[in-house]
Amino acid sequence: GIEGVELLVEKRREATTKSGKAYLNLDLRDKTGSIQARLWGYSPDKHGFFKENDVIKVWAEPEEFAGVLQLNIKDITLGTSSVGDFAKSTAFNVEEMWGHVVNVVGTFSEPLTKFVAEEILLKHATIIDAFKQAPAAKSVHNAWYGGLLEHVYSMCRIAEPLIEHYRSRYCSKISRDKILFGILLHDAGKIVEYDFSKPSFGFTAVGTLTNHIVIAPAWVYEAANRWTGPKDQAFKMERAHLMHVISAHHGQLDWGSPVRPASVEAVLVHQIDMVDSKMMHAIDFAVSGKAGSTPGFSETSYIEKTPFLQYK
Repeated sequence: GIEGVELLVEKRREATTKSGKAYLNLDLRDKTGSIQARLWGYSPDKHGFFKENDVIKVWAEPEEFAGVLQLNIKDITLGTSSVGDFAKSTAFNVEEMWGHVVNVVGTFSEPLTKFVAEEILLKHATIIDAFKQAPAAKSVHNAWYGGLLEHVYSMCRIAEPLIEHYRSRYCSKISRDKILFGILLHDAGKIVEYDFSKPSFGFTAVGTLTNHIVIAPAWVYEAANRWTGPKDQAFKMERAHLMHVISAHHGQLDWGSPVRPASVEAVLVHQIDMVDSKMMHAIDFAVSGKAGSTPGFSETSYIEKTPFLQYK
């Protein structure tokens, strides 16, 4: 069994068995990830001393339920570690990645695109700090501090050769600026959508009402309207296109996208986002995921509905 391990309480739910006995359903985490746990014989008087985002010390036995490893808790007390001890962070240099973002904006040649990117990303220290800290997701990919910046940096690196390929061989009018603009800002609203004040990432009240696919295009609309150039039809179309490459990045309506990609630039932003997010999800399971029931494979991915061959 596992003895005397300190873990962070991500989720805490009271439940009852079919026979009416109370138990606690817990999601617990260390720096490497999360695991489900059950505390049978739950009593509010005896076990009401901890809540979500508390650190607890557990004595438990691992067991498998429905093909998933979980902990059967035998005893539990409050832990002494700091909540921050359970935070997973990007393995890459945050300042170097942020410097790449700043450099990319500096290469933009389209005046409105550059203006809006600078207005949103580079003018406010609170936004810059949040962009460096935020996760890219709660669990699917890059779900750690600095994950948003890591995801954006990775997408920028992937994008450059693809942009050059399609511009040089097929259509020189494809806008490099708008593709990279879409990459930089497609998930930027997550700095408002997510509450990452603690390692058990949650949603903010504002983010629950207006998620990142709503927030970032609104920022673009507001920033573009501060443009001092002519507000003619060409301006309105370009403003709409900048909003579109962000709005369409989920690609399909049933994936939460309000519109489907309707420009070459929006198609490429969506596809690069798919490549990086799916690769990072697969790498998580292949490299650091929990072992599954098939030797040499991970547990089954809750997104892809398959185990992954592991590199151990």
